[in-house]
Amino acid sequence: MNFGEHLREYREEELNITQGEAAYRLKLVPNTYSNYERCQRPIPIDLLPKIKETFNIPDEQFLDMLLDRPRNKKKLSVEALTMQTKDLRERYIISFGESYFELLQESPELRQLLGFIKAQDAKKRRLFLNAIKSILLVYDDALSKGGSELNKEEN
Repeated sequence: MNFGEHLREYREEELNITQGEAAYRLKLVPNTYSNYERCQRPIPIDLLPKIKETFNIPDEQFLDMLLDRPRNKKKLSVEALTMQTKDLRERYIISFGESYFELLQESPELRQLLGFIKAQDAKKRRLFLNAIKSILLVYDDALSKGGSELNKEEN
């Protein structure tokens, strides 16, 4: 198992977040992040500290991941493991909230959008968020194609 596989395992088991969320937190294109986890692309060394900090990976566990050592899983009770996982997720959510707090303060439009989303039932919320995600993917694709067209015109 290499670092990308350890990272996927940590993301799925400890943080319970999607690849897309992980990619955006690291300011990466989702396909690039996916390639890192699938070990189809090497992870740049300068990205490692950002991964550790962004996902609040404990020092010892991060070192084990880097050195491809099996996780030092101590014989903990189910309750203790559950609490440990819950604590890791809570720390991640807190750091996530802190990193976007300034954006929320500065953007009444974003606060209004979040209020609208919160007012929806779970099914409508999921449909709405998936629609926004699809729109953003199309928008991002259009920007990247537009950017490459601009580069061709300049040359």
